[in-house]
Amino acid sequence: MSLNVGILAPGKGWGNFVSYISSFKTISKARNTNVILITKEFSSAKSYLEDQQFVKEFYEIPDNKRGFLKSIKYAFKLYKILSKAKLDEIFIFHSSVTLVLISYLSNIKNIYAPGIGYQNFFLKKKNRLYEKFFSKTIDPVEETNNLTKKILKIEKINFLPLEHNTITDEKLAGICIACSGPEKQWGVENYKEIINFLIKNNYNKFLLLSGIDQSNLEKNIVNNFSKPIEFIDTSTKTIGEVIPYLKKCKFVIGNDTGFSHLSVAYNKKTFVILGDCPPHTYSNLILPIDKDDDVKRSIDSIKTIKLEKVLNYLNKHLI
Repeated sequence: MSLNVGILAPGKGWGNFVSYISSFKTISKARNTNVILITKEFSSAKSYLEDQQFVKEFYEIPDNKRGFLKSIKYAFKLYKILSKAKLDEIFIFHSSVTLVLISYLSNIKNIYAPGIGYQNFFLKKKNRLYEKFFSKTIDPVEETNNLTKKILKIEKINFLPLEHNTITDEKLAGICIACSGPEKQWGVENYKEIINFLIKNNYNKFLLLSGIDQSNLEKNIVNNFSKPIEFIDTSTKTIGEVIPYLKKCKFVIGNDTGFSHLSVAYNKKTFVILGDCPPHTYSNLILPIDKDDDVKRSIDSIKTIKLEKVLNYLNKHLI
């Protein structure tokens, strides 16, 4: 009889959540069973995981809002989900003690979690990543991979892309102009020049990956070009509506955001322009374009990345 395995991954952003997928698939393979996945609504996980065989069942919990009564409601809903799922074991990819406590109260035999602070009261030493009681959490992707490796007793998490059969459109490039904050925004004027460069190299269709509240960024770009150049607007689309176009892209270039991680998950070569955080290393499909070594990493360092540097990198690795 196979184990009933759960993965609880609320995440700190849906980009981080997407970065965990290889760990999710590795757990499923190691335990020889499809997993029950529990996450927050903001992750939009159903949009890109509902057709993946390794997921047996989805549960979405509302984003945990501040306030005593709202926190109680959140905890009670999670308790009902875990009790209903009747899990043999659960992997918790988060530092919250509340998540571990609710899992403990739900009579789950084996609970695995990072072991941050008071989580350790409810975790066996062999079931946590950190041995010191007051260890500090690190990069969430690295932490997720390290916990998975320890519990499964493996040396490496291999990159495992999402399965899909969509045929690539050789003339379609994804341009990720969305961002979660100014520290991750390379600038619309730069992306106009990137598009000009790609047009000269026979690309004529562009998927502008932005947020629902970022239509002004798309308009700023589209108004500078005319037919036969084609743009696909995503500012009014849900993540689920964007995915069919993303699957068709030849490659993606842009800011470090959720769509860049989702592009990698769909096995696309993805050029990520960085500045405020170190390059991601969980897949060779990530081609980071980072600040110069003599520039201190800060919220402003992305602004120091010159257009010429990015064009040269594209010319070397793409054209």
